[in-house]
Amino acid sequence: MDIDSLRQKMLFLGLSDGQLQALASIARKQSYREGEVIVRRGDLDDTLYVIEGGAVELRVPGDDGERVVAVFERGSYVDEGYAGDFFGEFSLMGLEAWSGTVVARERTALLQFQRDELYELFSRDIDLQIGMILNIARVLSRRLRLRNRQV
Repeated sequence: MDIDSLRQKMLFLGLSDGQLQALASIARKQSYREGEVIVRRGDLDDTLYVIEGGAVELRVPGDDGERVVAVFERGSYVDEGYAGDFFGEFSLMGLEAWSGTVVARERTALLQFQRDELYELFSRDIDLQIGMILNIARVLSRRLRLRNRQV
């Protein structure tokens, strides 16, 4: 895993080379075909997903079947429309089942980080934990602002 690739992600903004190398050592890369389900509604998933390439959509049940409520794609944190190129952040904090289904919109490559492995890194490096949690909070804040503009 190339740490320069991680350095480009909002989730890892401001982390040191050593911290990025530690994260790279636990990252797993997985590819998905268009239409392939990544996480199903009701799953108890313990993974944080970072988009390396492609895009995914979050679908939830609606009156007329499933509806898309969010799209996550590879992007730059300086793009105005950027809402974060990761998902599954709630699996780090809560142990609740997914409320929607995540599906690949196109051929998509994801980096996957298991909660227990991240917690192990966090236990050894509190600055890594604080940095990632702050970055998650920044992206969640931006997602809320973007959602509020749409409403």
